[in-house]
Amino acid sequence: MRDVYYSGHARGKLNPSDVTDSLNDLCPPGTYVSTDVGSHKLLVGQGWRGAEPGTFLMTNGLSSMGFGLPAAITAKLLRPERPVVCTTGDGGLAMVQGELALAADLGLGVIVIVFCDDSLHRIEIKQTMRGYPAAMTRVPPNDLVALAGAMHCHGERVETRAQLTSALESGLRGLDRPLVVACRIDPTQYESQF
Repeated sequence: MRDVYYSGHARGKLNPSDVTDSLNDLCPPGTYVSTDVGSHKLLVGQGWRGAEPGTFLMTNGLSSMGFGLPAAITAKLLRPERPVVCTTGDGGLAMVQGELALAADLGLGVIVIVFCDDSLHRIEIKQTMRGYPAAMTRVPPNDLVALAGAMHCHGERVETRAQLTSALESGLRGLDRPLVVACRIDPTQYESQF
C-alpha cells in the first residue's frame, strides 16, 4: 500500500504526498485536520495519521466542495487550544474564500494548506477516463498570498518541502489569525493513482 501511495511521485517537485507527510511529521498529536473535496482528499485521507478519534474531518457521501475551511473554523471555535489545519484545493478554496475574513475577524489561528494545481483535477481525471476532453475544469492561477492579505490573514507561497516545513513550523507556534499556505504541487500523483 505504501508503494501505491507514493506512485507517480515527481522527483524534484512538491507532491501531494509530500504535503501530507509534512503534516504528519510536524503536527502534534491532537491536531484537528479537515480536508476538502478533490484529488488531494484521497491522498490526505490515505496518508494522514490521526492520533485521536474525531480529529480528522472529511465529508463523504455527497462530498461537497467547500467543506474543509468551515469545518476547520468550527473545530478551532470548539477547541481553540488545539492546532487546526485545513487541507483544500485551489478550486475548493475559491468557493469559500470569504470565510477567511470571518476566521481573521474571530482571531482564529487556523492553518489553511492549499494544494494549487490550477485545476478541478478530480473532475478532469473523471472526464479523461471516460474519453471526454477536459472541459470547464481549469482554475485560473490566483495570488493566494495577496488574497490572504486582503482577508487580513497571513499568507505564504511554497514550492518545496523545505519551504512548506518552514511555513508549518511558523504556523504551529501560534497564530492570531489564519495562515494560508499556497502549495504549488505537481499533480502527477493524482494521474497515476486515480
